[in-house]
Amino acid sequence: MTNTVLVDSGFTIALFDPHDPLHDSAKKTLSNLNARLRTVWPVIVETSFFLGPKGKSSFLRWIERGAVTVRAIEITDIDALISILNRYADQRIDLADACLIWLAGQEKTHRVLTTDRRDFSVYRAPDGRPFERVWLTDEA
Repeated sequence: MTNTVLVDSGFTIALFDPHDPLHDSAKKTLSNLNARLRTVWPVIVETSFFLGPKGKSSFLRWIERGAVTVRAIEITDIDALISILNRYADQRIDLADACLIWLAGQEKTHRVLTTDRRDFSVYRAPDGRPFERVWLTDEA
């Protein structure tokens, strides 16, 4: 089993917004997690949209320090993304989630840090496995 965990925006928003009700849970989860963290640029954009200036700066410094690896999406990956978007069109999938599904295939993992119970219960990794939502709390 791979020791790589994908990072979704719900987690990073909670981690870098001290007023988020899941902030303490996100910090605790991160401190107890022994895994390589991976994400994509659309998750960074989505997270940044919801954070204030201080949160954005802290979040970007966290990335800069190498806490999470950001995988680039190349032009040659567009067909795969379109296929994912089409497969989950009835779920109104957003680009960040489609990119995480794509990344699951690249990283050979199905583990994700997310608050998104509904969508990640429906989505499947490219190998067909259901996603394992690593971070779930009673509040989420």
